[in-house]
Amino acid sequence: MDKVVLVTGGAKRIGKSICKKFHEKGFSIICHYNSSDEEAADLKKELNSVRNNSLETVKFDLNDFKNYSSFCDSILDKYGRLDVLINNASSFYSTPIVKDNLNDWDDLINSNVKGPLAIVKYFASYLKQSSGAVINLSDAMIIRGMKDYSIYSVAKGGLETLTKSLAKELAPDIRVNAVAPGAILLPSDGSSNEETLIANIPLGRIGKEEDISSAVFYLSQNKYITGQILRVDGGRSLN
Repeated sequence: MDKVVLVTGGAKRIGKSICKKFHEKGFSIICHYNSSDEEAADLKKELNSVRNNSLETVKFDLNDFKNYSSFCDSILDKYGRLDVLINNASSFYSTPIVKDNLNDWDDLINSNVKGPLAIVKYFASYLKQSSGAVINLSDAMIIRGMKDYSIYSVAKGGLETLTKSLAKELAPDIRVNAVAPGAILLPSDGSSNEETLIANIPLGRIGKEEDISSAVFYLSQNKYITGQILRVDGGRSLN
């Protein structure tokens, strides 16, 4: 039987690239999504046309903590096993200090910390059986602080600490690491100038989704790396 990977937030952008990378490597894919119905359907059609029944989709709002057991049960119903868990889903938006509220805290912490922890907890026994791996998606820039993104930064900082704590708690059976992307796509609102951004990236270019998905796949397969945060940012966080 093919190995199985669950990718949360897997229907578009980096999540989609991760799904495609693991599919290319022979994995069966469970693609979680929340509101990206059309993108999830298109990805399922595309990858199943390459290899029949190789991708299944599951729709779920990660803020719905009352129904996490049903969500996780539905994932196991797809292929009956889990070898790799990719916690990619994440809310991301600015929260200037004069505007932040409890809903922002709940949403950003739920998607970036509480949700990943709940999913890992549920699947720990299955990942142990397969000597599996967990890869969390962080953000390369949080170590420097992000103006107007204080709650998001706290959430991703919590995810990185969670990564290190779970790496100790779940060793030696399960490896837990994180990939922290840098600038991969420019914001659609035009808030970032490409020339200015590239000037602060030692490798001299915006990252590609493939840069992240290949790093995620590498960490999922290496048997002697755990508790690490791999910043895939072209060196930007050095500046």
